[in-house]
Amino acid sequence: MKIRGFVCLLAIMMLFACGERETGINGLSRSKVDALNKQSFRLRTQDSKLSEQYGRMALKYISDSLPGYNDGKLRAWNNIANSYLHRAKHDSVMIYIDSVLSFKGKAANLEVEQTLAKLLEARLRQRKCDIAGSYQILYDVENSKILDRREQSMLYNLAKSEFYITTTTLNYHYRSKSQYQQAELLTKMEELRNELYCDYAEDMSFNYAIAYGYYALCSDTVNQKEYLRKSLQYTYDNLQLLGDSLRFNTYELANNYQMLGFMLWSPNISSESWEYNEPLLEEIGLFVGEAFGFDVTQSDDPAFAFLSEATSLFFLHDDPYQRLGAVVAAGRYSMAHGDTVTARLYFNEALIDTTMLGVAPKFEAMLYEGFLTSGCAENTDEVAEWTRKELKILNEIKQNEKADFLLQLELSQIRRNNIVFQTFSLILILLVIALLVTLFLLRRRTKALQRETMRLQNAKQQDVERIANVETCLSVLRHDITPFVSYLQNENLPEDLRRDVTGQLLRTFENIKSWTNLSIPSGLQFRCGNVSLQQVFDGVAASVNNYKSDHVELRFDSTELTVKGDILLLEILLRNLVNNAIQHTEKGSVVVSANRDTEDGRFAIVSVRDTGEGMSQEELDNLFRADKKIKRQSHQNGYGTGFGLILCRYIIKKHDDNTQRGCRIWAESKEGEGSCFYFRIESL
Repeated sequence: MKIRGFVCLLAIMMLFACGERETGINGLSRSKVDALNKQSFRLRTQDSKLSEQYGRMALKYISDSLPGYNDGKLRAWNNIANSYLHRAKHDSVMIYIDSVLSFKGKAANLEVEQTLAKLLEARLRQRKCDIAGSYQILYDVENSKILDRREQSMLYNLAKSEFYITTTTLNYHYRSKSQYQQAELLTKMEELRNELYCDYAEDMSFNYAIAYGYYALCSDTVNQKEYLRKSLQYTYDNLQLLGDSLRFNTYELANNYQMLGFMLWSPNISSESWEYNEPLLEEIGLFVGEAFGFDVTQSDDPAFAFLSEATSLFFLHDDPYQRLGAVVAAGRYSMAHGDTVTARLYFNEALIDTTMLGVAPKFEAMLYEGFLTSGCAENTDEVAEWTRKELKILNEIKQNEKADFLLQLELSQIRRNNIVFQTFSLILILLVIALLVTLFLLRRRTKALQRETMRLQNAKQQDVERIANVETCLSVLRHDITPFVSYLQNENLPEDLRRDVTGQLLRTFENIKSWTNLSIPSGLQFRCGNVSLQQVFDGVAASVNNYKSDHVELRFDSTELTVKGDILLLEILLRNLVNNAIQHTEKGSVVVSANRDTEDGRFAIVSVRDTGEGMSQEELDNLFRADKKIKRQSHQNGYGTGFGLILCRYIIKKHDDNTQRGCRIWAESKEGEGSCFYFRIESL
């Protein structure tokens, strides 16, 4: 029936494999190996020999058809090691554990499979009472943080579940842990119980570990009623799982019967606690009778009934470790209740079946004690031999307990050192963070102070420049205005010349107004926009004074260029340049034109070219400078020219500051050949 069931399972796995990404023989081969491994895993407690057989079939199939399938190989090795553990073939267990741990190939599940192998070794060391060795493995696994990952897979859940089961087994069977530590671990296991489902057998093992943990805590009289209730409830949960015919397993049933026997036997559990949990115990008894045909409700000694039935069920399996534990438990119970004859019957089973000897020092020491106290010996030689063996085993156990005690001290010191180191590191990190924050704040404060200092320096520099400009410009204005005043005071000045002088004086005052508006922060604001140069040309042409058609031709060449700037300031700038050109041109022409800069197409160049008297190099060098006075005078009337050009320079600076950098003003001239004034501004 088992083989037929497996064939059906294999067929289902093959059907599912057809839908996988892998196609062809590789996908089919993987499915076959996975099916064999799953069947081996499922049978690990029910039939360990058949479990081994399926594991070996998987290995053979991998060897023949899929040698590169390392995940399947690791799974088969762990399954076979588990099957050997259930038959107490400990040397064989280590062979396959070592195969997994020493594997150097690539496999997706290598890390978790090696963790499972380590946990299997930890359980094996517990059987041999190597407490320190088992705990060291568990300590290493816990500190590796492998099981802290948030993975949802059967193998990962299995590894995490096995870690907690093995840890509780170590703590409650072989070591003395504080009540608080025991309760804390069990609470954590309860929280994780529903998350770590692998299969019903692992679920039952997890329940059993929690049940035994709470049973061990029943020595705490304060919480005894609740601890006993939890132990009974988790055992009942397992019995209900086993009540399903598809999940029935005599090995697991024997474990839970034995658990109930231990609880009913325990001298630490008070009658008051049993009275509190009596309804739950009765419910369990009725369920056992209905589900498994084992009626203990009418038994005078239900504890012995459960222990005895557990022993019978364990003898249906090939695990000498469990058989030895069962006969020792039943025999010791009989001795505790004065039934030496029954005790001797159970202890003698180990003399008949010698495979039980040498599998568990803890149980074997109890067995020799039972031999001696129940009178199994036929002569003094047997008494001496059993006494010697018992003392030897007890001495080995004592040495292992001492090694475990020393290991705990060492690891406790390591933990303390780690705590000190972590605390010191945390303090150091906090100090470094505080220092970095302080440096950051200081740096930000320094930059803020630097910006403020720069702002104040710039403001101071601007004030200094403004004062210097004002002083110089006043000087230039005095220089420019003085001739106008002298001319106007001349009563014999011709009327037409008086009008010209008055016009020049009015333009000078207009420039003063523009200068004031530009140089005072609250004055005229720079309003940037897209300006048509033709519009500027037209505005200047309509307002230029001193235009004498008889002597000077004034021409504005048409242009389609558009620039970026302030139209009002551009008109003031161009008007001053045109007036200046007319003033210094006796005969000839003044031509205003605009072209795109051939060297940098981002700019337009406006030129005002005249055929006037021209300038020397010294005069060219001093143009547009407020700190230099221009000494040249007009050939006609000695009008000054300095202030208007200073204003032109200031307007260009405004454009350079508020548009694209590169705006400038300059002049080219030769004495007697005329001058050309240029300014460059951003073009669109």
